[in-house]
Amino acid sequence: MSLDFHPRKTELFCFCDNDNEIHYWNLNLFSCMRMSKGGMAQVRFQPRLGHFLAAASDKVVSIFDVETDRQILTFQGHSKIVNYICWDVNGDYLASVSHDLVKLWSVATGECIQELSSGGNQFHSCVFHPSYSTLLVIGGISLIFCILFFSMGPQSLELWNMAENKSMTIPAHENIISALAQSPVGGIVATASHDGSVKLWK
Repeated sequence: MSLDFHPRKTELFCFCDNDNEIHYWNLNLFSCMRMSKGGMAQVRFQPRLGHFLAAASDKVVSIFDVETDRQILTFQGHSKIVNYICWDVNGDYLASVSHDLVKLWSVATGECIQELSSGGNQFHSCVFHPSYSTLLVIGGISLIFCILFFSMGPQSLELWNMAENKSMTIPAHENIISALAQSPVGGIVATASHDGSVKLWK
């Protein structure tokens, strides 16, 4: 369902599957080092250091210590299934996305420090902007447009300024924005959509 490479230990990657299992693999040995429970939708290593692994399963996000495989934090509060997670560039904060809500969590305190409702639309993906640390880019689908016009229509990116708790909508694709990625080089954000296109934003 999802996989990620460790940022420092280049021989290590992990993936999660439909059985809610997280598999840690060593590329040099090409073997599974260990398995644990708690990841179904997504797994993401903490950037830069890779001390922690975040995993989303059902309505819960878990934080694991990579060395000990011990679950050190559990983030709960979503009423719908969490389908996307992303770290900020320093690995201090984690955003989790369900269809109706985005939550921002502090790894230091283990608490939700901010949230944004989808306002009747459906959120699906998110990424921290590479140049503006307090800006979260959220992709999804505009259900209001679909209901009013009986078609997918233009789908939007939601730009959430977390410092001011304000959001702005930008038309982006013709269908759901299912994945986002960011590059610190040039401050570029990439969006992928079910309309069959990938777009780069600056």
